[in-house]
Amino acid sequence: DIVDKMVAAGRTLRCFGAVAALIAASCVSCDAASAGVMAGRRGALGRAAVPRALSRTLRLRGGTGTAIPLSKAAVPAAAPKAVPLSPGGTAAVPLVKPFGRIQRTNSYSSLNEVELTGDKAGKISEDDALNTIHKLELEIEKLAAETIPESGTLPDGERLNIVVISSEISPFSKSGGLADVANKLSSALSRIGHRVMTVAPMYKKYEGIETTGVKRTFGLFDTGHTIEYCHGWEETGVGKGVDHLFVKHPCFERPGMYGEEGMDYGDNLFRMALFAWAALEAPLVVPCGGVPYGEDIVFVANDWQAGFVPLILTSHYRRYKVYGKARCIFDIHNMGYQGPFPNPPYSEAPPFSFCDFGLRDNAYYDKYFWVYPEKDRAHGLDKGEAVKLLKGAIEMCDRVVTVAPSYAEEIMTTEGAWGMEEITKRRFEHTSGILNGIDTAEWDPMNDAYLKPLGATWSATDLKGKAKAKQMLQQELGLQQRPDVPIVAFIGRLAPQKGVDLIEQIFPWLMDKDQTGVTGDVQVVMMGSGDAIYADFLRRAESQNKGKVAGYVGFKQDMEHKIIAGADILLMPSRYEPCGLPQMYAQRYGTIPVVHACGGLKDSVTQYNPFDKEGSGTGWKFDSADEAGLKFGLWHSLNTYKFHKDAWKAMMVRSMTLDFSWEKSARKYVEVFKNAKASPPHLNPWPFEA
Repeated sequence: DIVDKMVAAGRTLRCFGAVAALIAASCVSCDAASAGVMAGRRGALGRAAVPRALSRTLRLRGGTGTAIPLSKAAVPAAAPKAVPLSPGGTAAVPLVKPFGRIQRTNSYSSLNEVELTGDKAGKISEDDALNTIHKLELEIEKLAAETIPESGTLPDGERLNIVVISSEISPFSKSGGLADVANKLSSALSRIGHRVMTVAPMYKKYEGIETTGVKRTFGLFDTGHTIEYCHGWEETGVGKGVDHLFVKHPCFERPGMYGEEGMDYGDNLFRMALFAWAALEAPLVVPCGGVPYGEDIVFVANDWQAGFVPLILTSHYRRYKVYGKARCIFDIHNMGYQGPFPNPPYSEAPPFSFCDFGLRDNAYYDKYFWVYPEKDRAHGLDKGEAVKLLKGAIEMCDRVVTVAPSYAEEIMTTEGAWGMEEITKRRFEHTSGILNGIDTAEWDPMNDAYLKPLGATWSATDLKGKAKAKQMLQQELGLQQRPDVPIVAFIGRLAPQKGVDLIEQIFPWLMDKDQTGVTGDVQVVMMGSGDAIYADFLRRAESQNKGKVAGYVGFKQDMEHKIIAGADILLMPSRYEPCGLPQMYAQRYGTIPVVHACGGLKDSVTQYNPFDKEGSGTGWKFDSADEAGLKFGLWHSLNTYKFHKDAWKAMMVRSMTLDFSWEKSARKYVEVFKNAKASPPHLNPWPFEA
């Protein structure tokens, strides 16, 4: 009867104000009764599922900076001594370590030792429980102005609790594609019926993001660091949405996310360790919708910045028998960025261990250990020892995912793994490649926010609007307004990786008319920012070919849409490209891509076959990222555009009907999640003894 009443009392509210404060306050007065409701998993119908055995309780009090002692005798008589400034450069919170059998950092798992192992763990009297439940029922009914709508998208057994951990997430913080993937993937997962949370650092104050009042203190470098969780709700459908959590701490509140003026912040390792701790603690302590996510979680850790997540999950939580059902998926967006940190950080500094980052011992240090080649060391006496976050995360996570199937194969090679091929090969059987999706609502030629107001819309069944988009692009960029001439476009960072130097090499060939009439009579539009030498190339190309070439140094989102829409051919000669998005944008608009066959470019473009009577292919791919390869793909695309109009039109229609939606990608991620949960953890350590 008590359990049934607790279920009824646990109506889920999307609130962080009065109701959250009420529930937290109730936890203080009767931890076992109220926390039993709070700790329950929210089912598919939006109601709390209360565990039958209340053997563990959760405290939703904010971190105080003082650990709870194991017994009264363990309370120190003297006040804690003052501690120095933290590595993050902020005033430290005193941290008192408990005496006794188990030395743990302050409330990392939200499972207090007294409540977890004591004689009265989870045991409450019936009268106390009923009184607490009655109070909750009355107050919740009074305050519940808005409840989370019930969602019948997925049955209870199919609905997963997913936590996406990323150092940046759009539209709040962004330095590259990682932010878009974190945002779009989480939204897509919620739309197909899963409960989704994102966790990111709070670099500044964001509109619509409010504090939760939930704080936690973590001990790093023998100093307490108190973080606060902030929350925002993004609705993705009827009764569906994403809980965006942000970790607020002074070490994140700086002009840059990772550094300034080309230099990294010297305490980035500390910052990312603190972020990982906060992200792992969030599902246990933050009452999103009135109910924490709990322990049955799928963590999706993105890139090296989240590289400490599988370490702390395994070395700390699993050894304290927390997150037994949780699994960690590590998503690699670019193997070129590996998060290396020398140990010691500089010559005069002492070496650090994982104990400095709040762990009980230095277990699994070998997974992160890395030695620089002699040529990369600072001096002759430098041993080159370091920790590499990407390496450790790959070795310790339960599953590895890359952003494209072909990229999953490439990271097994010396070139693709950037020297870590022995590490990636060891995880081959647990590695999957899933092509990123795109926002098909934003990139829709029928409803493009930058084109529809101008009257330029089209679809696969009616292509007339594309001609108008082309005419408007020519007019805006000062090109000759000729509907018959093909527009070749490039959009990307001005760097060798993107192959912009190859475009510079073949540029004279492209602008000179050959005997067949394929080259010469073309227009070129290039937009990007980056290296000065390539920016000069864009400016020089335009000045020497007025009316035929537009070189736009910089980046504007509306211009990206207009170029993708108005161009006929999109060039992407990247030397390596984990996924790439412009080639998918282009195909949505009937713009034909010419790409180097690597990573996601290889997976998202189908080679055109002129000998297939039924028609196949959506673009051209070339195997070698060199001058000859680029000429091959570009010549054949121009030839088809000029002399095989029907085949070109059919190719446009085929490309526009492809499914590059995030929902398609999200379902493939769910398959990986389920496979991981159906298997034991990759590393399942012996638990600590009480």
